[in-house]
Amino acid sequence: MVIDLINKLLVIFLFMSCLVTIRHGYYFIQALITSTEEEPIRYKLPDTSLFYLCVSIAYILTVIFTGIKL
Repeated sequence: MVIDLINKLLVIFLFMSCLVTIRHGYYFIQALITSTEEEPIRYKLPDTSLFYLCVSIAYILTVIFTGIKL
């Protein structure tokens, strides 16, 4: 019973990690498209957002290579 709850919690973490990664990907593409050669727009990340993005990408890669099972 406890393992099932932990597995469901890990699936929720995977879903949240995917949302964080998709959100930052969208903002990056948006900054890339609206940028021009005369007025380039940099995609800036605060330290906390960068940390969450790195942890999310690391978790997604871990799930891809090892799976979610306990």
